[in-house]
Amino acid sequence: MKQLLFSNWHIMRIIRLLFGLFSLQQAFQYREILFGVMAAFFLFQAIFNTGCSLNECSIPKNKTNNEQ
Repeated sequence: MKQLLFSNWHIMRIIRLLFGLFSLQQAFQYREILFGVMAAFFLFQAIFNTGCSLNECSIPKNKTNNEQ
């Protein structure tokens, strides 16, 4: 768990963290549930490094011998 939290920080992960913190601040300031949900979503993605950042969710293009 410690390895997951403190390694592999890239620019998109930092942007998600900043946007999640901003949304959390807005949720408390304006007492809006939607901002709280957005904050939870982006903070979860930033902390656990999930999501489709940097084309990690794309399907790999593996060629088989039959296709060549």
